[in-house]
Amino acid sequence: MADTQDHSGSESVSEVRALLSLAGIEPTGADLASLERIFPVLRRKVDHMYEIDTGDEVTASVFRAELDS
Repeated sequence: MADTQDHSGSESVSEVRALLSLAGIEPTGADLASLERIFPVLRRKVDHMYEIDTGDEVTASVFRAELDS
């Protein structure tokens, strides 16, 4: 895997708080603890999705439209 970091403890709490504060959400202590527990699992799933080869590296075709006179 490309970048499998251990997002545990206060680092996870800080990241969860930062992400939620961008949306204007301030979770309570219990909600934050629950979110902090599932954050590493969610982070690994997102990282795994970015590792999947989708073939996007192929150059797109270009079609030129002719002007009608």
